[in-house]
Amino acid sequence: MGSKGANKDFDYNLIKILDAIISAGNATKAAKRLGITPAAVSIALKRLQSHYHEELFIRGKDGLLPTAKALEIHYSFRQVIELVGETFQSVNKKSDKTQITILGSDIIESYYLSQLSAREDFEQILVSHFSSRNIEREQIIERLFTSDCDLLISIDPIIVPGIDHQLIDSFKSFVCICSGSHMLSQLSQLSLHHFYTSRHAQYQSGTSIPEVINDSALLVDERWYKAKRNIGYRSDSINGLISMVERSSMIALIPLKIALFYKNQRKYDIKIIQPPPELSFRPVQVYASWKKNSRNLAVINGTVSMLHTLSSFRR
Repeated sequence: MGSKGANKDFDYNLIKILDAIISAGNATKAAKRLGITPAAVSIALKRLQSHYHEELFIRGKDGLLPTAKALEIHYSFRQVIELVGETFQSVNKKSDKTQITILGSDIIESYYLSQLSAREDFEQILVSHFSSRNIEREQIIERLFTSDCDLLISIDPIIVPGIDHQLIDSFKSFVCICSGSHMLSQLSQLSLHHFYTSRHAQYQSGTSIPEVINDSALLVDERWYKAKRNIGYRSDSINGLISMVERSSMIALIPLKIALFYKNQRKYDIKIIQPPPELSFRPVQVYASWKKNSRNLAVINGTVSMLHTLSSFRR
């Protein structure tokens, strides 16, 4: 082999020439495979030979035949070629992987996405979820149009030209929850007195976003009873809110489906109690919104379909 100084000037393009000659069997075929002239292949072969004291090829009746030394070098070079090829395959696999970016509150992540994670088709998707907390509506619309976000899931659909939306869930039944050791836990239904004298933990997904359940819409007839809940804790984290209820004397008013999920699947020590019969509740709708001509439309439609199917099994 040549000196170390000579190796510094080694042209690594010669690796491709060596591989092509051994694979093709002669300079003409190698040249055709590489898209260069046979003369260029011959020159490259001479340059490669100059780095080695042993002969690399001998001429036979069927063309150039590699020597044992050439095969040894080719084996080492081939490993390098395969390693380099694997890096490109890795990049392509990453770019080809199905991806979706979802914007929503922590309920979207904790309640919806955690349940979808068990689905085989959902496991094939690279999901990025980001909180929509305190992001202005105009900024959300801009993110949808610029594809910084593929899908928004919220209680307020985006209704502007160029944006599609679909109802994926509706919370119609609401219950009160309290700790399993709470003195009210033995009741099946609360009275108005219990409801308004208890301290409440309230979910609010952001400071600029109204409460999911507004006190002004709680009573059937406000002529007979006017009151507001005694809020003792307010959080934009549904996990944090339910943990607080589980460990304190506070109660919370939340959708029945979410209460059942945290009690039965997450195994929180909470008791579900019916709210006072005098109270009425406006349904809370959950919508998916996305850009109509998004390049990721197939993944968006698949995810929306999965979300809709999930909610249909939990009416």
